[in-house]
Amino acid sequence: MRYRIVVEGRTFEVEVDPSGQVWVNNRTLSVDLEGIDGLPLYSLLVDNRSYEAHVEAEEDGECRVVVSGRSFRASLQGVQRHSPGTAHRHRVGGPTEISAPLPGWLVEVRVSEGELVGEGDVVAVLESMKMHLELRTPQAGVVRALSVSAGREVAQGEVLAVIDNPYNKEGEEQSCDDPDPHQNG
Repeated sequence: MRYRIVVEGRTFEVEVDPSGQVWVNNRTLSVDLEGIDGLPLYSLLVDNRSYEAHVEAEEDGECRVVVSGRSFRASLQGVQRHSPGTAHRHRVGGPTEISAPLPGWLVEVRVSEGELVGEGDVVAVLESMKMHLELRTPQAGVVRALSVSAGREVAQGEVLAVIDNPYNKEGEEQSCDDPDPHQNG
């Protein structure tokens, strides 16, 4: 995923790949970020230097970030997926797995199992580094599995939901109440 973050008027292009590798303005950094006891306090390790970071959301959508006693105002300007595999995996003709692109706190789950969703619908909202990321489905379909609920931490790459084609093998639309009309029992 790519992010454009503005800190005190300076723009930073941040890219995080599925393995957790981080680039800031095309410079590779070794980064580790851990939340502390569910507080807006984080242990941040950047290129083997340790920092304590306190992050608070402001009313205007910006954040106040205090790192090593120094205060900064920051805002997220844009999020863009750099590859389809970052937040979801899709097998041709098969289901799409919606996964957490970063470790974080699952703030909201906006779908339920069996629900029909449209392409681009928000499945869940993840908070990571005090940024809210809307995880969207790349295809229309039916929520076949929902493995998480709001109010808990999730790991990078953890599968949150599975979206499947709303049509069965014969091309007939399936009911959300009966995910497999051909199953006996």
